[in-house]
Amino acid sequence: MKKFMCLTSLFLALTTNVGAEIYHGIDIDAVYKNSDWNSKEDIIELIDNYTLLLHYQEEMDNCPIELPYVLLCYDKIAEKILNTLYVQPQYNMEDYRNLKNALSKAYGLKNCRNKYAWPTGSICEIESDSELADFLKWYIHNLIKSSKEKMFFYSPLLENYK
Repeated sequence: MKKFMCLTSLFLALTTNVGAEIYHGIDIDAVYKNSDWNSKEDIIELIDNYTLLLHYQEEMDNCPIELPYVLLCYDKIAEKILNTLYVQPQYNMEDYRNLKNALSKAYGLKNCRNKYAWPTGSICEIESDSELADFLKWYIHNLIKSSKEKMFFYSPLLENYK
């Protein structure tokens, strides 16, 4: 436990500078002086959000592939992204759930109600959930990609991120 605490302390000491001059490889003071940022805290918030985005991307890449676990994993990541990196978080998850429910019904209709394949039992549900998982994976990757692009456009300073 002591080793863990020492390593954690060392990691925090290396990744953050008490004076916030260099933060994740970015010179906060230089960025602040040479741009129109309102405060150094805003720059640090952007860098922290970028750090979270990279973490969410890693979580996404490590989701299980088995149903229904992959859907639960995607839901958790979508919630984190939509509540952290998007405005109006009170509506974001409701909109995400509505999208997911609509897609679930549409894929269910396609896979489970075709009169030439009916009744197909649990096979159609597996096909529907698989297609839903594929769509959600695409959708969440696009949330991540879009956030990254906007962050880099908004502030090219992230090119020096470490």
